Amino acid sequence: MDKIVVFYSKPGCCLCDALEATLRRVQPDLGLSVEKRNILSNPEWFTDFQYTIPVLEVNGHTLTGISHRSTGAQLAAVLERAFVA
Repeated sequence: MDKIVVFYSKPGCCLCDALEATLRRVQPDLGLSVEKRNILSNPEWFTDFQYTIPVLEVNGHTLTGISHRSTGAQLAAVLERAFVA
């Protein structure tokens, strides 16, 4: 099974940059593929996520319990649970 994480963000978002850095650190250990989506490039993404980015999605489900302040261990735990569900 492919472990694909969709990462919704926009340029210049410091919260997005912080979460992306943590995501990139855990990515190799978890064997993840990350698909980064700029919400400014799609009106539907912008409407859905303009007030909530950064957002991670796994298998069509938005993940909760993460933020730009999540540690690598916290993020890895949330992602591992998401791929089991």
